[in-house]
Amino acid sequence: MGTLEWDKGRRCAILEWDETFVADPLPLSPMLVRQISTVLKPRKGWYFEGIPAPFADSLPDGWARQVADAEILARDGNLRLLSGLGRLAQIGQNGMGALTYQPAWRGAVPEDMNLEWFAGCVASLGDGASIEELLQLRLAGGGAHGDQPKFLAQMSTDGTRLRSHRNRLTRGWRHVLIKRREKSARNGSIEAEVAYALMAQAAGIQMMPVTTLQSNSKERFLAVERFDVTRDQRFHMQTAAALFGVDHKNATVDYIDLLKLTRCLTRDNAQVEQMLLRMIFNARAVNRNDHLRNHSFLMDAEGRWYLSPAYDLTHTMGTGGVHRMTMAGNNRQPGPVNFVDVGRALDIKPARVLALRDKVDRAILQWDGFAEAACVPRILRHTIKDDIERALTWH
Repeated sequence: MGTLEWDKGRRCAILEWDETFVADPLPLSPMLVRQISTVLKPRKGWYFEGIPAPFADSLPDGWARQVADAEILARDGNLRLLSGLGRLAQIGQNGMGALTYQPAWRGAVPEDMNLEWFAGCVASLGDGASIEELLQLRLAGGGAHGDQPKFLAQMSTDGTRLRSHRNRLTRGWRHVLIKRREKSARNGSIEAEVAYALMAQAAGIQMMPVTTLQSNSKERFLAVERFDVTRDQRFHMQTAAALFGVDHKNATVDYIDLLKLTRCLTRDNAQVEQMLLRMIFNARAVNRNDHLRNHSFLMDAEGRWYLSPAYDLTHTMGTGGVHRMTMAGNNRQPGPVNFVDVGRALDIKPARVLALRDKVDRAILQWDGFAEAACVPRILRHTIKDDIERALTWH
């Protein structure tokens, strides 16, 4: 597609498009890249670590950043001297979505993978992990976002075997992302996320299949099927943060803007309603970690954009007890009045918005059943139930 080169004066990377791509381009980032010419020069405000926003999703974040930094330090490297281009070289061809980067840092994804291997590497991360362990964690992690320890793999259909995600996918295997509970998370958080996936699907939210795996030590892990890759194809993926060109940690964005983005990209009212349904679910189920990187879009080979399946839906109280995004200006106790105001901005009739609200509420009222099916611990189950019941009273 092109070549990223570092501009020392601007202290950022500039993309020189490949002539073949210019002759037959795809809408890589429709909101930010309106015209493809000879170079892409980042505008102030939409590049990150010197990298233009359309490629910022590839930068390692959260857990992936922790692992990458630990490996650099273990090799006696200097983090301050590593540019954004170096970060992309760390990702190479092992990232999420269709974007890959060459030349890449050397190393092969481990072939022999299991939950015990991963748990052991995670445990040793802050206590003298070897360079080989850190290398394997980085390559298996693929730069996936979020604070929970996670890695990419192929899993056998029966869920008993794991292997490298870089293998050619064959019959009897599927691409998955596997999460482990982070140290500071509550006991049962993995089970709760599985229960939320079941509850969201009952509410009509599109999600990939989610299941629970158990290690030999009885620790539970979450495995979710990937939506950015199929048997023979990788799909270009952009989070809403990259499409808007904003830092998801600091940006203040309303769901009205996110729904307008959905309509602009997909030109499909059904997908706009799907995003509205997710907003209502986040409010009623008290998922306040609903920042812009937790909403994504996919592009097919013809350049058509569509909403990705939902992900990272779980009970979170949020920093300061508020949602990361506002709902018609309300991010503390959003209720039906706000839902209707958001819908009105998109010309969605109040009756339709309230029908979606009712659909979500019917699923949420079955929380006990979903929690039991996912083996959520009793204390956490009741805590979440209390929070949901409180959210259902907000007007």
